[in-house]
Amino acid sequence: MNRLIIYILVLLLLSLASCTLTPKDLQSAEQLMETAPDSALHLLQKIKPNLLITSSERAFYSLLMSQALDKNNIKVESDSMISIATRYFKEDDPIHAGYAWFYKARCANNRGDVKIQAENLLKAQVFAEKTNEHKLLGLIYSDKGLIYGIQSQFDSCIIYSKKAYNSFILIPDYRNSVLCLITIGYKYLYTPNIKKSIYYFMLAKKLAIHCKNPDLYSHITRQIGVAYYQLGDYQKAIEYLRRIQLLNDPIYDNNKWYLLANVFVKTNKFDSARYYLKKVDKLFDMAPTYYQLWLTINEKNGDFKSALYYSKKVIESTDSLYNRKLDISFSGMEKKYKYQGLQISNQQLIIRNKQRGIQLLILLITLSLSLILVLLWSNKVKTSKLKVQKQLLEKEKNLVEKEKQNSNLLEQQLNMQNILLSNVEQYKRHSVKRPNNSITNQPLISPILNLSFHKELIASMDIQYNNISKRLKEQYNELTERDILICCLLIAEFDSGMIATILDVKLESIIKQRYRLRIKLDLQTSSNLTEFLKNF
Repeated sequence: MNRLIIYILVLLLLSLASCTLTPKDLQSAEQLMETAPDSALHLLQKIKPNLLITSSERAFYSLLMSQALDKNNIKVESDSMISIATRYFKEDDPIHAGYAWFYKARCANNRGDVKIQAENLLKAQVFAEKTNEHKLLGLIYSDKGLIYGIQSQFDSCIIYSKKAYNSFILIPDYRNSVLCLITIGYKYLYTPNIKKSIYYFMLAKKLAIHCKNPDLYSHITRQIGVAYYQLGDYQKAIEYLRRIQLLNDPIYDNNKWYLLANVFVKTNKFDSARYYLKKVDKLFDMAPTYYQLWLTINEKNGDFKSALYYSKKVIESTDSLYNRKLDISFSGMEKKYKYQGLQISNQQLIIRNKQRGIQLLILLITLSLSLILVLLWSNKVKTSKLKVQKQLLEKEKNLVEKEKQNSNLLEQQLNMQNILLSNVEQYKRHSVKRPNNSITNQPLISPILNLSFHKELIASMDIQYNNISKRLKEQYNELTERDILICCLLIAEFDSGMIATILDVKLESIIKQRYRLRIKLDLQTSSNLTEFLKNF
């Protein structure tokens, strides 16, 4: 029986441990999102979304997961997950609401639905403009610019890309700022203002230093060379194209040789063009234009036999490229439909398995809890009376001890207070006013006795007037210890003559000290000093 109980308890603890989720897991994923999105995704994948309890956790999880997938270049077409976030986050949380609609727009973009993407971006923009979240605004403006660019509305694309740049540079987010500048420059290549593209490419090149990304820097250099090529400044084009760094990427590096060869063909430097064309070892999609350059060189050199050969290569490569794209398109569609069918069947199977597993888990937990409750109840019945009696006895002892301690403390305080008050009154009765302008060699009251009296007096006034000496010192920093003593004497209703006797000074000195005291306390002429101190 005991073994069975232990076994059930172990199973219950394991099941509860698997369900454990703390808000810190989601917060940690959010903190890692910008610096280490792969780690954030790994952390989120460990969380089981069906075990999230509150609506806020489910919405936050769906937003973070959509963000992590996007940052790791994993395209998600379905917006079922991010819709949990868009339904939950409203005007009271515009930042999360804006990001939710932004990533819902990204899902629409991944499935090629430009209309829905634009609608979702507009909703995201409404929320984002209510905040100071420049990153979110930059992302929204950037995607809107890309939509206009795809639709060949280059002016609108440039406008929104500039807005995105202005938002990113405020953070500052140099990488996204550079990408926006590249987009602006690239779109100006399709307008009559090609010179402006060079300006924005140069600005991007300057900012790219902060990114420390050789690929990005090299890409900008390439675009500057292309811009000069379109302007007809072939010397500048060659200068920048030669600066392009090789990245050990066959497509990227071979494109550099192709662009240089193209410029040399334009300037009729066919030997240099041949030199760079021969460096191209892999053609990829540029095969037709590559053979076209060879065709042009041989035609201008009068080598028509070679020209005819390359003319055939142009036709063959064009047909081959078209057929290959067609094959990829059909095979991609076939794979997509097969994958979708397999995904649906897998999802149905997963749902069935989860339902069975949940039912079995609920049954196991119910049985375990029932058995545990029965055992605990039987043990509690036997021990509850003893525990209650012990607790009552302990409480009674504690109460008696506390009452004794409180009564002793109260008695001590009352005795001390009575002693202080009686001492002050006695001292007051025996004090003698010092005559005005009187000069005597022997004080009426010994200053040595005054030292103990000073302490008793201040302590007594603190008891009656809620620590007035400390409060005066805290509020009026300029008050000296002597000022505090005089204040306490005034509160105790010692007149100026008595105070002069106690302090062993002339009456005129006390009057002057009272005048300076009023200045320090910032009192009006009409205000009574003693009444002010008693009511302080």
